[in-house]
Amino acid sequence: MPWLLNEDAALRRKLQGLVTTDGTLELPVGVRFSLPEGELANQSFPLIIIERLRAQRDPRREARGRVQLGYAPEGLESWEDMKNPSASPYFTDNPIPYLVDYQVTVLARKQSHITDLTAKLAEVEYLPVRFGYLEIPEDGTIRSMEISGGPEFHTGWDEYRKRLFQAVYLVQITSEVLGSVYVPKKVQEVITDLHDTQDPWPS
Repeated sequence: MPWLLNEDAALRRKLQGLVTTDGTLELPVGVRFSLPEGELANQSFPLIIIERLRAQRDPRREARGRVQLGYAPEGLESWEDMKNPSASPYFTDNPIPYLVDYQVTVLARKQSHITDLTAKLAEVEYLPVRFGYLEIPEDGTIRSMEISGGPEFHTGWDEYRKRLFQAVYLVQITSEVLGSVYVPKKVQEVITDLHDTQDPWPS
C-alpha cells in the first residue's frame, strides 16, 4: 500500500485483539478507522476509533543528497544480511521525513472498562509514554512511536443521550516519503595506466 495507508493499517492492527471484562463476561474491543458521530448508537462497545490528524515534515531527521536506505522499500527484495543496514543496496535522493499524528479514542459504556483498557494500553506493546514502536510489514521497518498527549478522560453521549466514557490519546509516528529508489552500478573496470599509448612529442 502507499504512504499513509501503510501507517494507518499498522496502527489499527496494533490495537486489535484487546479484551476487557464485565463480571465473568469477556468483551472484545472493536477497532475502527474514523467514525461519523451519527453512527455511535449503532456500535458495540468498548470501541477504539483511530483518526489521522496531520502529517508534517520532521526537521530533526532531515537528510539531503544521496542517502543509503537501511531497509528494503515496499516491493523490493531484501538483502542477505538484513541485520546490517550498511549492506543495503538501496539508495534514494533527498528523502522527506515526516511525523504523522493520530488521535486514538477509546469509548466504553462503563467507567471500569475505560480504566481497565487504559491500564492495558500503557503496556509497551500498545501505547506506552516512552519507547513505543509501530511495525510496518510492507517494508520491514519498525517506526518510532510516541504519545504526544493523553490519555485525557471525558464523558460524552451518543445521539440517543446514552453516556459514553472516553479516553483520548495523541499518537505520533515517524515516516518518510522517498524519491526514486535505485541501486548504484558497481565499477566494472579500473584503469590504472593513465598514459597515452602514443608519444605526444615525437622526435
